[in-house]
Formats: sequence, C-alpha cells, structure tokens
Amino acid sequence: MKTLVKTFAITALSAMSFISNAGDKNAEPTKAKTFEVGMFQSINSLKMNVMIEKTADKDLLVVLKDEKGEVLSREHVRKGEKSYHGKYDMSQLEDGKYTFEFTKGTEKIVKEVNLVTTKPTTINRQIALQ
Repeated sequence: MKTLVKTFAITALSAMSFISNAGDKNAEPTKAKTFEVGMFQSINSLKMNVMIEKTADKDLLVVLKDEKGEVLSREHVRKGEKSYHGKYDMSQLEDGKYTFEFTKGTEKIVKEVNLVTTKPTTINRQIALQ
C-alpha cells in the first residue's frame, strides 16, 4: 500500500512539473531593452540623479510630470549619446507624486517619485517637583 502511494505521488509530481514547464509556443518573444535607467537621491538633499545607458540608434526623451500630468521638465538625449547623467533639483516642488517618463521610440519606462517633507516637531518637557 505504501509503495502504491509513493508511486502515485511521484507520478503526480512529475506530471505537475511537466505541465508547469510547458510554455505557450505562440507567445511573442520579448524584445531586448535598448536602454536602462537608474535613479537615486543625493544624500541630505532633494536632488534626484538620473543615469541612462542606451544604444545610439534613436533619440530618448526624459519628461518630469506632476500629479496632474503637467510637464515640469523635458530633455532630449540625442541619438549619438550612449549615456546620460542629469540632476533634477526637486527642492522647489511641493509635496506629492511626480513621474519621470523615459521614452525611446515605442519603449517607455515610468518611474514614480513621492516627495514628502517632514516638519520638525518641538518637544515640550516639564519636570514638576513636589
């Protein structure tokens, strides 16, 4: 009886792994990205550093938008440039969500930035002696 259960379990696991590895033969192959984007905030500031590595075949557009979709900044990275480094000073912007859109032909990468300013709080302590 134990041998039958073990055999059944092994058969079931083999069938499940075969089914999970079966792929859709009609699926479109994924295209290789022609550019990569990296972003980080400068230490102790509200400056956003944007770095782009790309192939030199097309222009790339960098757009910064606010929550309403209004364009705050627009820059072109020319076709011949393979890399780009930009600094965006966000200290004059109000708190909220902002999006960086990177577009090259039909490819588009969207990165979201939440700008939140913490306000300092004052602590009042009192000591009462009796």
